[in-house]
Amino acid sequence: MKRLLITVAIAVLCSACQTVPTAAQQAEKQAAAAAEQAKSEIAKAAAANYAADSTLIPFEKMNGKLTPVGEAQLDLLLPDLKTAKSIIIRGHCYRNDIGNAKAAAQARAAAVRQYLLMADIPSSKITVRFDTERPLHGVRLLVSN
Repeated sequence: MKRLLITVAIAVLCSACQTVPTAAQQAEKQAAAAAEQAKSEIAKAAAANYAADSTLIPFEKMNGKLTPVGEAQLDLLLPDLKTAKSIIIRGHCYRNDIGNAKAAAQARAAAVRQYLLMADIPSSKITVRFDTERPLHGVRLLVSN
C-alpha cells in the first residue's frame, strides 16, 4: 500500500511538471520561424511580380545576381518554360544608369540562363540577348510554344 501511494504521488508530481525549453531550443524555434517568414515574403513578392508581368524578372540596379524573389518567380514559370519550343532571354540594363551596361545586361541574362539549365531546360531551346536602350533592370523571357 505504501509503495502504491509513493508511486501515485510520484506520477502526480511528474505529470504536473513541465519541461522548460532551453535557450538553444528557443533560439532554434525562433530561427525556424524567421526562415519560414522570409520564405513567405519571397513567395508573396514573386507572386506579385508574376501577376504584374510574368515574363520580367527584376534585378537590383547595380547587381547581376539573381535574387531569391527572381528565383521564385522563375520557379513559377518553369512548367511553361519546360514545354516551350524556344526561349529568348533578354538581359536589360539601362546604359544611362550604369557605366558598363552591356556587361551587366549580359551577366543578368547569363544568371537566368544558368538557373534554367540547372532546372533541366535544354540549352538548345535557349537564346541569350541583351538590351541597353530601355530603362529596365531585369531580364525579359520571350517564350515560343
